[in-house]
Amino acid sequence: MGEVCWKWELCGIYKRSLMIPVSPRKLRAMYTVRKSIDIDFAHNIEGHRGACINIHGHTWKFEVDVSASSLDPEGFVVDFKRLKMDVLQPCHRLLDHSVAYGARIFSEVEGELTSMGKVFLASREKIHGAGLVVKEDREPWILEGARACFPGGMKVAVFPFSPTSERLAKWLYTLASSKLDDDRVTVACARIYETLVPVQSVAEYRP
Repeated sequence: MGEVCWKWELCGIYKRSLMIPVSPRKLRAMYTVRKSIDIDFAHNIEGHRGACINIHGHTWKFEVDVSASSLDPEGFVVDFKRLKMDVLQPCHRLLDHSVAYGARIFSEVEGELTSMGKVFLASREKIHGAGLVVKEDREPWILEGARACFPGGMKVAVFPFSPTSERLAKWLYTLASSKLDDDRVTVACARIYETLVPVQSVAEYRP
């Protein structure tokens, strides 16, 4: 029996210990595509026992895996351009050169951030004079529950949670699933790379 059980485990039909049948969906051959985007932004971790209580920045990588058992008429799981435009580029727009906060912390420091933002923007006139025109996207908007805010002109991304890598991975997965999942296509997982060099620090979420 032990030998048969071991063979079943290799075939992926049963889990070895509890003999629980695996979903038939997992037995099908799958195609998987992966795409990512790099984003520079800062955050702080509410209640952290170490240095991450401070505002600090990373060059993050947001990455999504998408799977399907069959291809569309063009031969794709999903067009990479759609993955970029519908999922990854909106993340970049929300977060690039921002500070990410959880909603509770933001509610307590919004006034201070407004004062800081005004000082930061006023420095342009001091350096360049009053005639400087800078085109910037400063329209408040919402992406899967996260808000782009501009207190005093300073770019801030406000999440319903303290933005750890693990929580951002689940948020990215939920965003990608809402845009891409259908009867054929499934978002397999989402990854957040908090650091890339000298070693990678990665959080992954999959259902």
